[in-house]
Amino acid sequence: MAYQLIEILNPAEDVHCPHCGHAVLDWSEEQYIQPCEHTLFVAMDLGFEFIADEFEQCMARSVDEIHADDDNLNMIKELTGAQYPEYLIYQADLGFQGLKRYIGFTA
Repeated sequence: MAYQLIEILNPAEDVHCPHCGHAVLDWSEEQYIQPCEHTLFVAMDLGFEFIADEFEQCMARSVDEIHADDDNLNMIKELTGAQYPEYLIYQADLGFQGLKRYIGFTA
């Protein structure tokens, strides 16, 4: 379980996959979240927007269990506690109440 945390300084910028260059987060599109084959998850401190099956299987709790217990949700702890071999976490401030968005990619 080795991850690298990468801070996105401008939360309004698009996020591209570091492997294939695909715009996983594209603010110009109505459906602005478009995962590629390297995307493991797209999440906010409020819950998941996308998760790959292979990543969810490596987590201590399922997405359903996490969302059912959202009063105690600590998203970064859930993500960094996964037993996935190596991955990248891009983190951006949502600009609201200290909430953050997280996008995970294979390393």
